[in-house]
Amino acid sequence: DGARRDLGELGRLIQSLTSAVRRMAGLAAASAGSLDEARSLYRREALQRRLLHDQLTELRGNIRVFCRGRPGAPDGGVPGLEFSPSAGEVLVMQSEGKTTSFAFDQVFPPNATQEQVFADTLPLITSCVDGYNVCILAYGQTGSGKTHTMMGTSNAPGVNVRSVKELLNICKERHNVKYTLKISMLEIYNETVRDLLGKPGSGPLEVRGQARSVTVPGLTTTIVTSEEDIVRVMETAHKHRTVASTKMNIHSSRSHLLTTLSLEGLDVVSGSASHGSLILGDLAGSERISRTEATGQRLVEAAAINKSLTSLGQVFLALRNGSLHVPYRNSKLTHLLQPALGGNAKACVFVTVSADDANRGETLSTLQFGSSIRQVALGAAAQR
Repeated sequence: DGARRDLGELGRLIQSLTSAVRRMAGLAAASAGSLDEARSLYRREALQRRLLHDQLTELRGNIRVFCRGRPGAPDGGVPGLEFSPSAGEVLVMQSEGKTTSFAFDQVFPPNATQEQVFADTLPLITSCVDGYNVCILAYGQTGSGKTHTMMGTSNAPGVNVRSVKELLNICKERHNVKYTLKISMLEIYNETVRDLLGKPGSGPLEVRGQARSVTVPGLTTTIVTSEEDIVRVMETAHKHRTVASTKMNIHSSRSHLLTTLSLEGLDVVSGSASHGSLILGDLAGSERISRTEATGQRLVEAAAINKSLTSLGQVFLALRNGSLHVPYRNSKLTHLLQPALGGNAKACVFVTVSADDANRGETLSTLQFGSSIRQVALGAAAQR
């Protein structure tokens, strides 16, 4: 009952602040002389609204959604898009002067650094050490910067490498707890699960189980204890991942990449044990086959990618609507993600958008997808 009252109170506060923000916008339009003051008030109100929303998100267990503009856009901008990190909004300029806004938990413009992006995901990642299940996914059109966000480069590592480093650092700082950190990496290519750390040419793997006990028998799991281990494992997986050139992207990932970190802790003083996990997903890019002009094997790959992403959308829709049946078994991707999306876990989705104005349709679809899954409540996360 107390939690329901808290949720209701936070909801009313957010509605009140939203109304106040709209009034400020109206005043700004009516009085050009007070425009700067109105903008300042708007920023303060927007910040307060976001802080309250974060509290509500934590209570309800909502999926956090971050939007990132593809790095390398001319002058740090994207034609027809305006990124407002302070307000947590992306504005899309459409025909006849109309503007559509999309709200997110965090917004990263194209000139945002890898360090800035990781800083905002850090609280989620450190939850893994405290015994929570955490999932971070990157979703977007081909060539919009998903792999850059998750994998990065040797000079600008992404969320994956930084996450493992951070987990190792935290484990070293907690002297009374003995930790074991294990990593596995697989790809889903044409609805086939492949082990990226196993022997080259090894056969496909099966996905078994349901709910919180989904397993992949035979999947290689490696213990990592140092930064050198991290680099070696990541490079091995990256070499084995299926990549091909398409009209949209010369180095297009043709598979979904799932990296799973399993962290087991044993408190040497109290004897208590904990188990946390972190799933990091670099999803293959959504594609409009008419634009990619895919044929042959590329066409088969694109169809499989789009089918699995559609299945992911159906899972999110069922979760948002509170459906009794959630179609996790419709694809290998959603089956593997069931433990992270099935409740009592913390989840974050990066939606990445392209700098190319020719991709306006795909960009709008991505923003709409991200905005809709913000309403998904997984329930308050539980420690293990």
